[in-house]
Amino acid sequence: MKQSRFMSMLESLINIMVGFGISLAAQMFFLPLIGVSISFSQNLTFALIMTVISIARSYLLRRLFEALHIRRPLSPFAQAAVAERHRQVEVEGFDLANDDAYPRGTLASAGAVYALYGRVGALDFWPWDHDWFKPQDHRRNLVRAAALIIAEGEKFDRNRKRKDAV
Repeated sequence: MKQSRFMSMLESLINIMVGFGISLAAQMFFLPLIGVSISFSQNLTFALIMTVISIARSYLLRRLFEALHIRRPLSPFAQAAVAERHRQVEVEGFDLANDDAYPRGTLASAGAVYALYGRVGALDFWPWDHDWFKPQDHRRNLVRAAALIIAEGEKFDRNRKRKDAV
């Protein structure tokens, strides 16, 4: 998620305030050890100058890194597919354990049927009871297809991670 300019500034300020305290204490301790004798007010002034520089540096670097980070917004279709996947889990209750119980390819097969709805023979590949098949308009069917294929891909990744861990 992209960080706002305000949150970048707030994070930088908190970071710098902590750094200011550490810097002030370190200067008070180490400068006399290396033979530099300055008053507390001089030490405080120098720490404040360095703090202002640090705030500017931190903020500008944060904004630069944020600007360099390549971001591609999801298309409305991709957003709909992700939302459908979340709906399947949160509303329908088809959680990860449910997905993992299906044999490999089952979810993708269901997705293919939604994607190919209307083609002769497509329904032959529906893996569940036909009462569960609820086609709608073409775009909605494609969204469901994509969400089911996402579920299959997530299942594949989980199983691959489990095998790698063994």
